[in-house]
Amino acid sequence: MTLLSLLRLRLPRLRRVIAVALACGTLVVGGMQVGLITPPGGVGGEGFEIGGGVTLPSGPAAVIEGVIGTPRTPYPLFAETGADRAIVALTYRALTRLDEGGWPTPDVATAWSPSPDGLTWTLGIDPAAAWDDGTPVTASDAVFTIGIAAELGLSGKYWESITPSVADDGVSLVVSSPRALADLPAMLGELPLLPAHLFTGLAAADIPAAAASQPPHGSGPFQLDALSQSAAALHRRSDLLATEMARLNTPVGSSVTAIGLRFYVDAASAASDWGGGNLDLLIGLDHETAQRAVERRGADVSMSSTVFSGIATNLRPGAVLRAPEIRQALTALLDPNSIVNTFGGVVASTPVAPLSWAATKTSAPARGVAAATALLKRVKWKFAGGVWTLPSKKAAQLEILTLPAKAFPADAAIAAQAAAAWGTFGIPTTVTELDADALATRLASGDFTLAVVNINIGMEPDLYTLFGSGAIITGGNITGIQLRALDTMLNAARRPGTLVERQAAAAVVQRWMAAALYVLPVRFATDELLVGDRVQGVSPMVVSDPESHLRAVLSFRLAAP
Repeated sequence: MTLLSLLRLRLPRLRRVIAVALACGTLVVGGMQVGLITPPGGVGGEGFEIGGGVTLPSGPAAVIEGVIGTPRTPYPLFAETGADRAIVALTYRALTRLDEGGWPTPDVATAWSPSPDGLTWTLGIDPAAAWDDGTPVTASDAVFTIGIAAELGLSGKYWESITPSVADDGVSLVVSSPRALADLPAMLGELPLLPAHLFTGLAAADIPAAAASQPPHGSGPFQLDALSQSAAALHRRSDLLATEMARLNTPVGSSVTAIGLRFYVDAASAASDWGGGNLDLLIGLDHETAQRAVERRGADVSMSSTVFSGIATNLRPGAVLRAPEIRQALTALLDPNSIVNTFGGVVASTPVAPLSWAATKTSAPARGVAAATALLKRVKWKFAGGVWTLPSKKAAQLEILTLPAKAFPADAAIAAQAAAAWGTFGIPTTVTELDADALATRLASGDFTLAVVNINIGMEPDLYTLFGSGAIITGGNITGIQLRALDTMLNAARRPGTLVERQAAAAVVQRWMAAALYVLPVRFATDELLVGDRVQGVSPMVVSDPESHLRAVLSFRLAAP
């Protein structure tokens, strides 16, 4: 993971240079305008017409969800917009499926196990898995997809260092890597498979254009019937996998058999349709707009993102914040609740999302002026004349770097709240706004004291890239901390194991983080999913992007209208 990916800066990805024609406002598939395709077997019930000729499904087993964004490249690995991601989440399967906490469970792969050294994983493939053109999903599809992911250089992963192959039995998948990857099953859960039988021989850049000329051949539980720039209609396939059928076996409410997606270019029009009762679900609104929307109808179910916001500290030799008591004192004066109340999210205690399978309860940090005072006095700081002085008798003074307030208001608010609280306490603190390149340069060179950062931890919360000694070489560990004991704990948390074993190892790391506070924790961002009264069974979950909540749609239940 590079420094820029740690900051989650939205730099152009390779695949964004790929242009796919959306002629006349609709995606051309198989020589026909998809909005005019008759659904195989139909979606049942009556529907209503919407732009581009798409008829959205209706009836007691149909759900309508609004999504911010319009279709651009709705294919695995190439999805860019909210509409793209929603379509992919419904129509494509990955080798594993991540549960509500992000732990991998069976999908196309029925089981998996590592070799004793953890360098090789073997995954069994479900023989019932098939593309919707009837072609079986095989290990070759996974080999092809991983190869394309490596060619694209997908951000934050290391597909280029992974070697996939079909096992000697001709059925299973074997994946090898130069180091033990405990997170491989979770990584595979975020990699929807491409159909190798359609795209083998094509370069990555050629796939979207080729896909646009093919009928939509997905492998997921839903099949695309019609698609335009404003809407999509999908029906549930009859050949669900056994694990998917198990999620339907409940006597409560109707399961979802058809889905209509309505796409919006802006939040205002989406919120208007929500208020008018035209949507059962809506994803993609900002916190403020979502709160206003639920005042009119429905409820807001917070989906925990994997984006952690905090204040990184420079811990290199000679840095003023090296003593943990100083960082604890600064944390005691922060008010993360004020940030969460304004911008949404949940208060963070460590860089692990509270809903993650890896999360553990840690001791709450001390709060308040009295606690901060006692902590600083413990390290020989002195208070006189309204200001604090260091043991060297030099007046304490801090600087917080942040991205510009206009583009990153939450970051600027975190910096401003901290600076005001510390300044009032007697530690003058300035806030310096920098553009992305300048901030990245200063962090990489260690030329900072504190900096507000947004770190995409990922569905697999591997904290080695944040705090491991070796991560400095690859652009991580911006704090510069170098501790052998910490490296031992971080590496133990990376080893393959059962859920219980990995939770125990992760708990050790988090308790250390809660005490050491290398990055002063503020919040985890959340994605606001608005849910109407008709939809039941929607639970909070960890999501890699807002639309990935749709991986749980088979668990949703619909009450009678």
